[in-house]
Amino acid sequence: MMILKKYVLFQFVKVYLLTTVGLIGIYLLVDFFERLDEFVSRNAPFIDLVSYYLYKIPFIANYMAPQGVLLATVITLASLARNNEFTAMKACGISITGITFPIIGASVFVALLVLANSEFVAPVTSQKMNYIFLYKVRNQMTYGKVPEKDLWLKSKDQSIWSIDSFNPKSSKLHGVIILIPDAGFGIKQRIDARTATWVVDKWNFIDGYVRQFDKDGLVSTEYFENRSFPVSEIPSDFAKVSKLPEEMSLREMYATIQVEAREGKDTSQKWIELHRNLSYPFISIVLALIAIPLSLRSSRHGGLLFCVGVNLGMGFVFSFLYAISISLGRGGTFGPILAAWGPNVLFTALGFYLLLTLDSEKAFPI
Repeated sequence: MMILKKYVLFQFVKVYLLTTVGLIGIYLLVDFFERLDEFVSRNAPFIDLVSYYLYKIPFIANYMAPQGVLLATVITLASLARNNEFTAMKACGISITGITFPIIGASVFVALLVLANSEFVAPVTSQKMNYIFLYKVRNQMTYGKVPEKDLWLKSKDQSIWSIDSFNPKSSKLHGVIILIPDAGFGIKQRIDARTATWVVDKWNFIDGYVRQFDKDGLVSTEYFENRSFPVSEIPSDFAKVSKLPEEMSLREMYATIQVEAREGKDTSQKWIELHRNLSYPFISIVLALIAIPLSLRSSRHGGLLFCVGVNLGMGFVFSFLYAISISLGRGGTFGPILAAWGPNVLFTALGFYLLLTLDSEKAFPI
């Protein structure tokens, strides 16, 4: 029995590698002809063209993994059924679950591999890829830069900072306004300074004034030339490099959400992106669960092409509903969890139902 399971696993892995490499190759080929003119017209070095596509492979591999699992599952099971190997395994006393368990286990491994890739590899390579294309080829000088103008920040102690400009090299702020709230969400203190410089472990505010307020309005105004205040922010809180979504790991996305929540910004869109990036790798498992019963059912009525067509149709339906769900989440109709995980849960339940009814004439077998 173990030998047969290893055989099924070997067949699946072999087909998965071939289909995934083929899908990645097709994607790269199409993208190459779309980008080639831009590289050539801007006289980009050939090494940049090669490096760009090498760095793009992990990014593409993430998105092609579920499709690779779907095709590998279909081709593996259809081949076993066509050669009567599936029937022979069942005659030897191996259940459908036993035959297909290696495929499900391999799809779980693929999902975890994609998750690890999106956390540790793809963000780094995507950053290098975008640097080549956006900075070196398109000359977008603002790419990957620290925001330096018109900064707003809500600090850990709920103070609101308004900064005209920030020099990350010298850790110097210009045109600083700090609003410090009271317990009733009013303003009890306002600090204005022409500049603020980070020295050792504190901010030195230069040429400004402090105004105190109570519920009736302004209480006092005190001018200063050089003064320090007990504030919680440090230069690194302002020196955050602007990154594109594909350049951020899951941990970076979560940290960004926490920071922006403290700043009082709307983080609903970023929660959608985080949950989408978390749920997408597990589509491999969902498509495997759907493809197993569909492949076994359709192989009874047609050949390999019919089997592939049925499963690709179901894969298209899933992708369409997944995209619609994410769009509804971005529009505020669905919450982030429902938008990103709802289609996965729905089609996982459908996959189990199809597996349970595979050998039964009843609609709901007990």
